[in-house]
Amino acid sequence: MMSVWSHRPKLLHLGFFVAAYVLACGFAQSLAIVPGTGISIWPASGLFIATLILSSGYSWPWWVLGGCLAEMFSNVLWFHSPPVAAFLIYVGNALEALVGAWLVNRVLTRPVRLESLQEVLAFVALGAGVAPIVSATVGSATLAWFSILSQSFLTAWPLWWIGDATGVLIVAPLALVVLHNWRGRPQLSTTQWMEACVLGLIFLAIAALSLSGYLPFAYIIMPPLLWAAVRFEFKGAAVSLVLLALITAIFTITGASQFAGDPEAQKHKQIMLQLFLAISALSALIVAAISRQHQLAVLSLRQSVEALRERERELSQLVDMVPAQIRRLTPTGEPVFFNKRLIDFFGLDVGDMDQPGVSRLSAVIHTLVHPDDAPRLLQTVHRSLVSGDPFSIKYRMRRFDGAYRWVDGRAEPLRDQNGTITQWYVISVDIDDEMRAQEALRERERELSQLVSPTAIIRRSSSSPDMATSPPPCVRSKAVP
Repeated sequence: MMSVWSHRPKLLHLGFFVAAYVLACGFAQSLAIVPGTGISIWPASGLFIATLILSSGYSWPWWVLGGCLAEMFSNVLWFHSPPVAAFLIYVGNALEALVGAWLVNRVLTRPVRLESLQEVLAFVALGAGVAPIVSATVGSATLAWFSILSQSFLTAWPLWWIGDATGVLIVAPLALVVLHNWRGRPQLSTTQWMEACVLGLIFLAIAALSLSGYLPFAYIIMPPLLWAAVRFEFKGAAVSLVLLALITAIFTITGASQFAGDPEAQKHKQIMLQLFLAISALSALIVAAISRQHQLAVLSLRQSVEALRERERELSQLVDMVPAQIRRLTPTGEPVFFNKRLIDFFGLDVGDMDQPGVSRLSAVIHTLVHPDDAPRLLQTVHRSLVSGDPFSIKYRMRRFDGAYRWVDGRAEPLRDQNGTITQWYVISVDIDDEMRAQEALRERERELSQLVSPTAIIRRSSSSPDMATSPPPCVRSKAVP
């Protein structure tokens, strides 16, 4: 009980709901074009279901109470049914809204936005198909039991069901749009606003001409209706359907509509009116859902492409930051990509070395590799391309200033799931300083080995005077003259 009390809606929102419910009942009464058969469209059903769909389950008793007050007040204003019968009819309407909202919330993900074809079809089947069965059954039984308007159960049930279903299809989408975007401003560009105005004028003109009988049939309104659904998706479809219902009501009430006529044919024309609005609503909602789904798919594709481009930029920046020269080859060995470090080293890009009649691989190797190393490198590359094995080789590459520097080149193939090579990655690391240091070390070792070799010692000994055969200085100084 405390949960229900804590989840009570704001008094202002509840007042808007009651006022809208009363106006919806008055609109339904104005379309009671068939004598003795009651209403033909029940917009309050769509308003009631949409309100419960968007509300917390704990607040549902408050909306049911507000709907009861609104319907009993509407009965006093327009329907003039016995109070007990009016209450029983409302019980059926409330059960319809509760069942429809519960089924839609169970099947669809909240919040319900009807942005995909699956969501629209589920909403139509549950909210406009299954839920009105409850109201039609309870309401038709009440009319038959109290002999209201001299209707039998079998006569009233199909008209009641299709009237509630049409009200759900027309009013519920608009209510969902309005309540979802109550605080947000429509995000339309100037061009879209101009298109909306032009479309609105065309829509109103065709609706007026077709419903007044100047055009051959009412369904000629479908092209501008579907145009609104495609270009403005769910919001355009919802607004267009409400405008169509209002225009239809005005012409029907005044007797100028194709759906107005003599009392004998009026029952048939009421069914045609209900089918016209129901088919128009169903078509517009399905087309809007397909358009929305297409737009979401395009948006998702654009986001994926943009994310892929961003990943590619990040990877390219990372590759350029690596202190190595990286290139990519086709499965046949043709170079197709140099990283920035390699382009800066050569002073050329991969496409700058194309030569007519010569493969790009041969042109690159003979242009940028030392002539003494080019045949060995080309042979190694061809052998790996045939076998699919990676290779590692040291060779000299010509820098942009003409100097040759030693590099350690390594290549690895990239394979797909079937093991087929899709491309080769080659990386070269500058080892010129290391090679020069090793060469200097070897030269020093050769010099040292020559200094300490036996032959060198003998040569040095033979080239110096024999210290043992020379008399010491002291002996020479004491010699007798």
